Amino acid sequence: MPDVIKDGGIVEDCWQLIERADIETFRPRPKQHYILPLSFWLALGTALETFDSPPGIWIDGDQELEPLADWMTKLPLIAIRFSAFSDGTGFSTGALLREAYGYEGELRAFGDLIADQVPHLRRCGFNVFSLKENESLETARSQLVGSNLSYQGSIYNPRTPFKFRY
Repeated sequence: MPDVIKDGGIVEDCWQLIERADIETFRPRPKQHYILPLSFWLALGTALETFDSPPGIWIDGDQELEPLADWMTKLPLIAIRFSAFSDGTGFSTGALLREAYGYEGELRAFGDLIADQVPHLRRCGFNVFSLKENESLETARSQLVGSNLSYQGSIYNPRTPFKFRY
């Protein structure tokens, strides 16, 4: 299994991402953790009870969050796919999940991401990062050190240094 950055450390990824193309042949195996596409996850309904552990879901950065509203407290993981390096909608989606929906579980960013985006993703509420194969996880992790001080507010630190002056 590949490694990911989780809560500031590099760890082995215990979740298996199921792509939309694999849905027809997908059969859950015992003791596996799965991340399913939202449409497939919703279609499974009561069949979700056959999984050993609750599956997480993945959505595209521009997908609507309303179908998830009733499930926020039950989802162990929500992964947001960044389809292009230049697509910033996933940043907003992550922030919305944390601020507007109160999601407290694992929030993962994956797809077309580079190491330089990790500190910005962290400030939007993401705590797990799965980068492209050719990107250095160590470089990305090192950018998280000291990234709590910023002139802009974030999910975790809404007060900027300017606000601390008064």
